[in-house]
Amino acid sequence: MKSFWLFRSNIRNLEYYHKFKDLETFETKCHDYYMLFPIWLLRNNYFDEVVIWRLANKVRPDIIFDINGKKFIQRWVRNFVQILKYPSPEISLFRGGFREYDNITKLHPEHLGTKLYLGTGRRTYPLYGGNYDCILQEDEQDFRPGHKCIPFYKTASPYIFKNDNLDIKWDICWPCNFSQIRYKGQEEFIKTISKYPSLQKLRIVHCGNKPEAGQKMCKKYGVNNIEFLGWQTREDLCNILNQSKFGLCMSNRQDGCPRIITEILMTKTPMILSEKTRLLPLYKKNGVVEVNEKNIEKKILWAMENQSDLKFQVMHVINNMISFDKICKKNIEMWKKLQLNNNHNFSTADIPLF
Repeated sequence: MKSFWLFRSNIRNLEYYHKFKDLETFETKCHDYYMLFPIWLLRNNYFDEVVIWRLANKVRPDIIFDINGKKFIQRWVRNFVQILKYPSPEISLFRGGFREYDNITKLHPEHLGTKLYLGTGRRTYPLYGGNYDCILQEDEQDFRPGHKCIPFYKTASPYIFKNDNLDIKWDICWPCNFSQIRYKGQEEFIKTISKYPSLQKLRIVHCGNKPEAGQKMCKKYGVNNIEFLGWQTREDLCNILNQSKFGLCMSNRQDGCPRIITEILMTKTPMILSEKTRLLPLYKKNGVVEVNEKNIEKKILWAMENQSDLKFQVMHVINNMISFDKICKKNIEMWKKLQLNNNHNFSTADIPLF
């Protein structure tokens, strides 16, 4: 039996999607690409079984979905050592870069098949001496000499984030949480708006938690053209993006590759993106306007004047390059090639671009 294992987190609390007990609800309501990708792998016959490993303080029953006779299993253990009683997988993907992952890969690397590491933020590379066959990176700038790295491509749920052609209400939709103020670029952007009367004329809507922190920051810099809607469901965020000319992401290098990027693009909304933000070049080809502190006013005004062309470009990219199907296939074909080469002499040039 060909198995794929995903180690999703060291967080022991249940996620909202664990309450979904049927496949259709799970697939249409879950926003998490890392949970939807394994379903795609089963549907497209790459594996016979998928196991999503999570930690728990007490025993929880498995959640099992049947996909064309194949099993998608969400399974909880008190310690990852408990996985050793199950047959080995072909591939294990470790998402998040947590200490518990490194520990199990050091103790029992032979039981985990091809071991792929996908960290985030300061854990872009393993911090605790883990034993992995390959490091996945969401920005090629993070590739380091002496490490086997390949790109990791991601996208967003096509059931939640889609284009609905709604009437435009805002110029810019800015989704970010003010609880993550160290690396989402909030103060930098608000301060920039205060410097340019032209940017103060834009209709900007913010979606995310702690809106009072944003309002306080706006008061500090004399900015009054940002409407704060607070936290939104992902379905509501999709509607707001569809009513906006552009999405905005101002994350710095301390952030991982923000999930919001692909969520914006999947609604076929063009994007204004900080040059500091982690992102593979593939996603920057069309419909993305990169800005820095020196050119941000000029580029945003240019983007507003060329919104129709940028909208067409991002629609082309989604349809032809970074659709859900194409991104999933890109990842697994690279990993299969890695296996066939016995983890040696592998080059991403062996996998053609779309």
